[in-house]
Amino acid sequence: MSDLAAPANADSKFTELNQILSEGDFDRLENLWMEILGNSGQLASSVAELAAAGIEGLRLGYEAEIKPLLELTWGALGEGEEGASLGVDAGDKAALGEALVRAFPSNKEYLAYFLDAFLESNDPMSVERAFFNACGIEDAPDKVEALDRLSQLLEYKPGAIVYHESGWGMGEVLEVDALLGQVRVDLDEKKDHRISIDAVDSILQLIPVDSFRGLCFRSSEELTRMVEEDPVSLIQKVLDDFGSPMAQKDIKAHLTASAIDASGWTRWWGRTKKELRASGFYRIGDRSPYHVEKLEEAVSFEDELIARFRTAEWKDGRLAVRELLKGGEKKYPNAYPELVSGLIALLGPGSNKDKSLEVCLFLSRVKDADDSWVEVFKLITNEEMVAALEALPVGEDPRKVFKLLGELRADDQLPVAIDAFICKSDNIRKVAFEVLDSIGADELTKMCSQVYASPRIAPEACLWLLKRRLTGQPGTGLESLFERTNRELLILMVDLLEHLIDKEARLGRSLVRDLIKKIEPLMFYEDGAFFREAIELMETPEREMVYRRVLRNQEYLPSHAHRFLDIISQIEPVISLEDQVPDWENPDIIFSTSKGEDTLKEELRELNEVKLPEIAKAIGAAADLGDLSENAEFTSALEERDSLVSKAEKIQEDLKKIVLIDASQSEEGTVGLGSKVSAENLETGERVTYAVLGPWDGGPEDGVLNYRSPLGQFFLGSSVDDELDVVLPGGTSRYKILGVESIFD
Repeated sequence: MSDLAAPANADSKFTELNQILSEGDFDRLENLWMEILGNSGQLASSVAELAAAGIEGLRLGYEAEIKPLLELTWGALGEGEEGASLGVDAGDKAALGEALVRAFPSNKEYLAYFLDAFLESNDPMSVERAFFNACGIEDAPDKVEALDRLSQLLEYKPGAIVYHESGWGMGEVLEVDALLGQVRVDLDEKKDHRISIDAVDSILQLIPVDSFRGLCFRSSEELTRMVEEDPVSLIQKVLDDFGSPMAQKDIKAHLTASAIDASGWTRWWGRTKKELRASGFYRIGDRSPYHVEKLEEAVSFEDELIARFRTAEWKDGRLAVRELLKGGEKKYPNAYPELVSGLIALLGPGSNKDKSLEVCLFLSRVKDADDSWVEVFKLITNEEMVAALEALPVGEDPRKVFKLLGELRADDQLPVAIDAFICKSDNIRKVAFEVLDSIGADELTKMCSQVYASPRIAPEACLWLLKRRLTGQPGTGLESLFERTNRELLILMVDLLEHLIDKEARLGRSLVRDLIKKIEPLMFYEDGAFFREAIELMETPEREMVYRRVLRNQEYLPSHAHRFLDIISQIEPVISLEDQVPDWENPDIIFSTSKGEDTLKEELRELNEVKLPEIAKAIGAAADLGDLSENAEFTSALEERDSLVSKAEKIQEDLKKIVLIDASQSEEGTVGLGSKVSAENLETGERVTYAVLGPWDGGPEDGVLNYRSPLGQFFLGSSVDDELDVVLPGGTSRYKILGVESIFD
């Protein structure tokens, strides 16, 4: 209760008392205290200071040392007239009484002494008496707790900054009305509001004037000064107010709302971050959300980095490695040698290949490193190398891998580049394209030709090459693609779209859906100008074919399907879907056998009864790991849950659309649903036999042709001896229908 126990200006002895308390030198404390008690003139002016020192000592846990000194002070003052003869006023007596009650809460004599002195020193209508009555110390079972509350209540004086935790914001105490027992405040969202004294400390939070929120409320010049001259202390105030650790984006939000112009944030934070690290008392995360944390003890940034490398998960530890290698041995003389030896130790037998490749890349930057890493690099197979390339984190340049391959495994550089070119990552593909162009242009041309002929072998590479073609980026292997008209490119895109849709229906791969999403913006390139030109180059039958395929697959073209259909209708107004679209082209119907339907139902059952319950358990287990904002397992589990839920919802929608295939859906001699068709490729002589069924009834490897697939769409409606020009991603092939039977015969 600092207002009662300490005067505004402490003298040198009081300062010395506090210094001795902090050092725990009780011999000196006792000597100085007794010196004051022995001088009646000095004692009279020091009672409040001694009381304050006593309360501080009790707070620090020195009860055994402080209690006798307080009792000696009580005895030195004496009772009744003796205290008055020393000139000790009632306020100082109240201060000593408080210290005595805190030291001896069950002593009724000390309590009475405190109560008499306090009531004598404060008028019945004073603010102090109003708060005194609210704390109810006379009847309180816990006297110390009541004194603590009285000290707290006395802070709610006019001018105090407060915060209304229920939503009315910051404000200021205007008045304490002792007669009505109310505190009057102005809040951001509630002006001239009155709160009962009995409840004020449970409703309003006191905000220190020198805290961050206090400085913001007062629009203090001190806040502006700290931004320029003492940014570390300013960050500390933010952490004190809102918690440590705190994400950098949250610190930015607080400061740019009140102290720093948003346009100057980046430069200011760059300077401040260096000062925070240099102080040794702050840890700053190297990855989102870049938490800033106040440490109990100072730790040098160098020690912090090496400790993070030794103890953190690799995904965090690698960030420390980058910084240590960037600074080098000159900047980090102690940590650098330990880092190098630690990296070499990570390359032991059985180490993860993705991690091993990263470590090898790091060690390749160390001039005097042990060459043992070279042998590890040489033992990574080409297949493992491509997988490790795809797993490289952001910030690691894949060109370095190919450079090392050229230096240490020259014979493997070309085959790794070929495999990397048809991998899943566009970033790796770009580098592989550059490498192939420089060391194997013929191989690159051959690879591109294969992709154009059969996009399904590497749909990611096909989409990447198509984008280069549309954006006019020529290069080795792209010559034949640049010779193709927009008509041919659009047909390739639509065919690839339906191939991927078919593949997704059979395999349910989320990656396929991501690829499908890449096709729509290519089809709508230059705000639809590419699509329009392609349609203008087509004849009526092709336009009708594209119209029906877009309509059938419009759920996979959510942003622009309506524009595609409008463009075709503008160029070919006579198209009437009601007359020309058979049931198998209706997007609201999915034909399937009962076996295919059962396959889909079983997939839904497994999702609902096995996978979703498993992921629910995983979410619970991940949540137990702690702070959810930094919990990668929790985030990953939530993403997996959302993916499974979406998949289950899609299956439920598809099940509603299913119409079972029966014998009535095919005519004798004509390819229809449920037909078994034999055909010959007139160019190659290859003969094929397929049952034309639904998307869940199997694939070409099972002798099943999905009626929604490009080839299935061309075959449907044809008759025996018909010759068809089938336009597929690899080009146009001519087929002859040799025979048509029914699977129901």
